[in-house]
Formats: sequence, structure tokens, C-alpha cells
Amino acid sequence: MSDDREVVVVEHQEDDPAGLIGDWLDARAIGWTVVRPDDPEPDPATPAAIISLGSSHSAYADAPEWIARHRRFLRGALAAETPVLGVCFGAQALSLAGGGAVTRAARPEVGWVDSESEQAELSGPWLAWHSDSITAPAAAVPLARSPDALQAFRLGRSLGIQFHPEVTPLIWSWWAESEPDLALRHLGDLDHFAAEVKAREAELRARVFALLDWWHSSLAQG
Repeated sequence: MSDDREVVVVEHQEDDPAGLIGDWLDARAIGWTVVRPDDPEPDPATPAAIISLGSSHSAYADAPEWIARHRRFLRGALAAETPVLGVCFGAQALSLAGGGAVTRAARPEVGWVDSESEQAELSGPWLAWHSDSITAPAAAVPLARSPDALQAFRLGRSLGIQFHPEVTPLIWSWWAESEPDLALRHLGDLDHFAAEVKAREAELRARVFALLDWWHSSLAQG
């Protein structure tokens, strides 16, 4: 991303904005613009990179109609060799766009997830909130796993990550408020967990920046 083109950040819903990823883009003086489901998508060959964020919908669903449109958009990005960073739903859509699969997980991952990888920047713990599971495309290279799920894969110049590096304490509180039963079932004391996320905010920010620096230098810049 050494030219003047902007990064396109696809925010699928209001309670999952760019968060720490946006902070990293700003800190690295990388221009970026937000696209939402009702907006016209750009030509996938034109951005410096595409970052596809999370959604409460499943990436394999046919409704709302924008989901199938987003899968086509990512297929176009792969064909154009535009680097994609897919996060949770975005990683699942990237897998489907590349010929992989996404299915309902045997059990959701909510809270801290232990991601193990030979790539230090991908190793956990990370925050997770998902009920679907990725089978990476045949051409992809798996990069990280937890006991229950594939957590990261590389597909050409693109990277899919199942966990959520964008999450701030505020974003986490929005999710817990939107699905309190799921949060309670997996986390128990929500106030205690929210306090832990807040206490680890600086640590998470540093690790997110290291992860994105690695993505930027090793994949996104070619």
C-alpha cells in the first residue's frame, strides 16, 4: 500500500466498526474510506486493500441480498489480486469467495480464544464472537488454529482471521448488550469480563498494531 489509493473498509453493521483497525490505519497515515451494505461497492481492482469486517449474519446466507453481493465483490478482489483482510464474517466470506466452505460450528467461540500459530503476530489470546466455522479454500495456507476452529489463513495476498482484532471495550459492550443470553452462557459474569477487556485494552492495541504491521508488510504491499 505504498501508492495513493485508499483502503476500503466494509462495515456490515453499526455495532462492528473499524475500531482498533481504524486507529492503526490513522496511526500509519493510510487513507481509508468506509463502505456499508447499502452503498455502491467500488471496482474491487481499485482499492489499495479491502478490509471486510464482522456481521451477525452468516456469510453463506442468501438474505439479506447484500451478502451474496459481498461474496461476489471479494471474488473480484481475489481475481484482481487486491489484498483483502477478512475479519470473522469477512474471513468467512473470503473463504467462500475463494472456493472454501463455512458451516455452523459445533459450538460458538465467545470471549477469549487461544489462537496458536507459528506466526507470532497471530497467536492469541484474542477476542472472538462467532457461531460458524471456516474450511479454508484448497489454495489457502492455514496459519492459526484454536482447539475448536481455524483462526487464520492466507490466500494469495489476502488474509482471513476468525477472531476480532478491531474490538474496543465499547464495541464489546455493544455485542454483550445485543446478545446477552449468548454472552451469559459463555462468559458468566459480564461485568467482570467487560472489566477484563478494559484492563487489557492497551495490551490488545499493541498486539493489534503488531498484527496489522505484519499483514501490511508481508501481504498487503506485495
